[in-house]
Amino acid sequence: MKRYAITCALILLIVVSLGTYYAFGAELRLPEYRLQTIEGDPSIAAKLTLSGSYIGGKGSYPIEVSISGSKRIERTFSDQWMRDKGPLEHIYSDLNALYEDHSGFMRRKSDVYGFYSDQDVLIFANASYATPKDSLHEGTIRWSIDSLDLTTGEQTRYTDQQPSSAFYANVIDVQKIGSEVHVLTEVSRENRNNEVIDKVFDIGRGEPVRSVELPLGAPSGTGQELRIRSIPEAKPTVANSRVLFVVTEQSEGQSGKAVSTNEVTIFTEKTFEYRYASEDLKELPPVTGTLRNEPVTSTTRVLEGDIFTTLHISDKAVTVDRYDLSSNLAHSQVTIEASQIAKGRISQAQVANGQVYLLLQTGDYFKNKNMPIAAVADAADGHILYKGTPAIVKANGRPADQLDEVSFLNMYITR
Repeated sequence: MKRYAITCALILLIVVSLGTYYAFGAELRLPEYRLQTIEGDPSIAAKLTLSGSYIGGKGSYPIEVSISGSKRIERTFSDQWMRDKGPLEHIYSDLNALYEDHSGFMRRKSDVYGFYSDQDVLIFANASYATPKDSLHEGTIRWSIDSLDLTTGEQTRYTDQQPSSAFYANVIDVQKIGSEVHVLTEVSRENRNNEVIDKVFDIGRGEPVRSVELPLGAPSGTGQELRIRSIPEAKPTVANSRVLFVVTEQSEGQSGKAVSTNEVTIFTEKTFEYRYASEDLKELPPVTGTLRNEPVTSTTRVLEGDIFTTLHISDKAVTVDRYDLSSNLAHSQVTIEASQIAKGRISQAQVANGQVYLLLQTGDYFKNKNMPIAAVADAADGHILYKGTPAIVKANGRPADQLDEVSFLNMYITR
């Protein structure tokens, strides 16, 4: 009888918990918002989403708003991984499609830049570093490649390894050129500058054929180091013939490792293009554009096909420098002023799909709770194509004094 009593009690507890959950969930219905058009064609903002928090009533809840409306975000990106939904699936539309079409193959594959896809094959490559139990001996860099033949459905795995003394290894980019798969790998060394290795596999034979170490330079003096930043194609699965690197020579920190940019001296900054087919590395002309008498808050670099775009961002303006890698020609620099959008400061700017997306904060949220303005500009000439701002659509029973308890401080673009 005691066992049955415990079972009944558990059932009763579950029923009560579910009732509480649904009752509490009903109370948590948030006001609905929509990205309301100020000017321009709303379809231009179809790939733009603002994210932030609703803090009215009890607690704080993550929320997103777009031209389609708003929604409360139930899961974090890490939750998406745990549920095999894929990485940032709403940012990279091509990855989302791969997870839907090839869910078995894509399961538990977490490195965004480890993917490659074309009409014939889907590839995922991974690099890792294994440390031996005896720390006096060097460890091993291990590569693994999983390929899915999209015609036959056949899956193949091939691997390789290399003795090395390193901290870690990770994949920067994966490309297929003919029958060869290039796995571009960054290796972090102890008390040495990072190295970049192009590990090449023959996809037909399923075996490694060579390793190419990219000659990205060395420090020119004592107390200096190189910082290497890779710029692969913005869409992780898109076939591309190249990858870019920004190599900065700067002073070291006291411990021999770099500290934050505002505490180091920058000596040189160079941009290199590496072409997979020829395995050649060449230096590109320097970006000439800088903000006029404005402190740069951030710099963003994006590679989309043949176009390499650099954004220098400040509170008052964004400069756009575009370089055509196919013709080796620089486009005229474009400046987008905050005043072209409204009175306020630019808090974020991104480039995607050949357009510049900007987020303008129109006031101090914590003082007057002003809604931001999102804008989309043509990257070629800086012309503003769209402006919009979050607006209340439906209160959903919330009191009037809670309807403006929302802040949208970030944005992301679906590629």
